[in-house]
Amino acid sequence: MGKYINITSKGEPLSTHNKASELIADGAVLLGNKPTNWVPNMICVVDNGLFEAAAYVPDEAEMIRFRDDGSSRPKVWMTHPQALNIVDK
Repeated sequence: MGKYINITSKGEPLSTHNKASELIADGAVLLGNKPTNWVPNMICVVDNGLFEAAAYVPDEAEMIRFRDDGSSRPKVWMTHPQALNIVDK
């Protein structure tokens, strides 16, 4: 699976919840509900109930894995100009 994002482009930690809102405040732009085409700098924020996970989506294959994972977990799709720079190392 993809690499995860736990900080903003300013180096501030993301909360356990509200990661999508925090990333939008940091410059991310929302995409559609269920994307059909991969775009550079794509991020998928998955609500796992107890916590949210923000994942960098590096290519179309990974987008399809996240999009069609068979779960009912809510997902928010976005792009962030610094996505690759803020993934966990």
